[in-house]
Amino acid sequence: MSRARAETPFAAPADPRGAPGALRTPVPLRAATLTGGPLARVRERNREVTLEIIHQRCEECGAVDNLRRAGGLLDGDPVADFQGQYYADSDVFKWLEAACWQLAESPEDEKLRARIDSMVSILEAAQQDDGYLNSYFMNERAARRWTNIRDEHEMYCGGHLVQAAVAHLRATGERRLVEVAIRFVDHVWTVFGPGRRPGADGHPEYETALVELWRATGEERFLVQARWFIDQHGASPAAIGGREYHLDHAPLHKQREVTGHAVRALYLYTGATDVVTETSGTTEATGTTGTTGIAPLAEAVDALWRDFADRKRYVTGGAGSRHDGEAFGERWELGDERAYAESCASVAHFQWAWRMFLRTGAGEYRDAMDEVLHNGLLSGLGQDGEEFFYVNPLADNGRHRRSPWFGTACCPPNLARLVASLPAYAHAVGDDTLWTLLLAEGTVTAEVAGGTLELRIATAYPLDGAVAVEVVRAPEEACGIALPAPAWAGPVAWSVNGVEAAVEAADGFTVLRRRWRAGERLTGAYAMPVRPLAAHPRVRATHGRIALTRGPLVFCLEQMDHPEVDIRDVSVDVDAEWTVRQRPELWDGTVTLHGPGWARPAPAPDAPLYRQARAETTAPRRVELTALPYHLWANRTPGPMQVWIPLAG
Repeated sequence: MSRARAETPFAAPADPRGAPGALRTPVPLRAATLTGGPLARVRERNREVTLEIIHQRCEECGAVDNLRRAGGLLDGDPVADFQGQYYADSDVFKWLEAACWQLAESPEDEKLRARIDSMVSILEAAQQDDGYLNSYFMNERAARRWTNIRDEHEMYCGGHLVQAAVAHLRATGERRLVEVAIRFVDHVWTVFGPGRRPGADGHPEYETALVELWRATGEERFLVQARWFIDQHGASPAAIGGREYHLDHAPLHKQREVTGHAVRALYLYTGATDVVTETSGTTEATGTTGTTGIAPLAEAVDALWRDFADRKRYVTGGAGSRHDGEAFGERWELGDERAYAESCASVAHFQWAWRMFLRTGAGEYRDAMDEVLHNGLLSGLGQDGEEFFYVNPLADNGRHRRSPWFGTACCPPNLARLVASLPAYAHAVGDDTLWTLLLAEGTVTAEVAGGTLELRIATAYPLDGAVAVEVVRAPEEACGIALPAPAWAGPVAWSVNGVEAAVEAADGFTVLRRRWRAGERLTGAYAMPVRPLAAHPRVRATHGRIALTRGPLVFCLEQMDHPEVDIRDVSVDVDAEWTVRQRPELWDGTVTLHGPGWARPAPAPDAPLYRQARAETTAPRRVELTALPYHLWANRTPGPMQVWIPLAG
């Protein structure tokens, strides 16, 4: 198997161009911009504040110095003076990936380029002669290398090294860091592989990184290795203990229920999706002796998505219901106040959904990206750009606040790398059509139908449903412009130059296909009524409750907006009328919902824990409620918050 590579680096986190199982290809970061609206503001904060803060904290917590000592660039003992967790390197690698995506968009930023070059030099020095690179397993700890791949995250750290290297190559065209990554991967393959040691990655991440290294270099051995490591999960005898928690209880191609550690699971499914995309419809890649063919793995990926989407995903797109082990629970186990919903799991959810879309073209996956991005993912970022959520509950008594950093600091740089690369997730091409995945104000240029299609998009989505698309350049031949048709949305009347246009429906999209001309203007508007949602009857935490949504946004009640009543005492009518208000004074602009609710009398301070049940004799009183987008909560005065609101009556 081989695939020609374009000479110009492809600035996107995944590059499935030419893959036999890819129906869509991303539009790279340099060809798309986000110029206005909520996502542009998030990215501006990421560029101006968050990347600097994360670099500073990686320095302050010692993670960068660990690597300097490993390379002999700083005096001290790499073991005695090591700071932080044994996986601290991964935080530096994720920051580096984020910085590279930012540099791809801003190549004139010499300060950022110099900082990236300095970090690459540190990693070149830290790499050992045999290719190994991990600042924790140095000197007397070197004997522990690869002895506990279930728990000690060596492959996980290596995966983030590889992803940073691919981002560096695609951002700069330079091979310095990718050569470091190749030497590391080649070292790993001298330890593990057919005829050598068995071994599955205890914290998956390495698999999808290997696929991307294959895509970036065209060297097939990396794809072969990715498939081998995926097939090691559930091998007999067990490579890493055989527990569900580590996705090792059965071969992945036989798994049908999402289980175990939420981030590890979603990363593994992401890597498996990449492998399916690269090998579907082909003969099995060489060197994968003992595999069962790609079709069963494809069936497993599809079945696992169904289990996740239909039974184990929060309304915010969050993933993982248990604090114990940061894990998925049973089906429909989706408690609100004890929801874990780690920020890294939201990043993994978004990345998996994107790859499923690129593979299938199905709008369901685009909708999932929209849902988790605008709710459970962006909630991890404070509006100051300096504080972060690790855990994202759907109810709180006022004590859960964002933090500047964590002892396990995986989430801040993970969020930063996703936000830095967002334009590369916004559009895709295929079937002579440009497909818009993330509606946002900006521009996009793509090669379709043998020519160049350039669009300028104006919208305040997701705060408002109006969309205007101006054609700046167009190919000579007819081509399609595909806009989302989300599951929550009704029909949209799209017009070209003020005249209603003929459209095609295409699995979650509306396609307008014609010979476009520069200056033409495509307009339409999504109706965005407030929609109360009820959960599946087996989600016990939400019995008799609703969640308020509008467009892709999930809303919540925060105590600060209700000084007259404790929001834990309120209820609403399912058919209540809600009004939408623009709030330019809140975080550069958002919308809030306003409507009637009911407040029952607050319990007495000495109320017993349990009492005889009886009909209520005191009527609730009418109150006015304010709901704000969930991703904005905990940016003001601390107090209770809840997404799921009890129904009156």
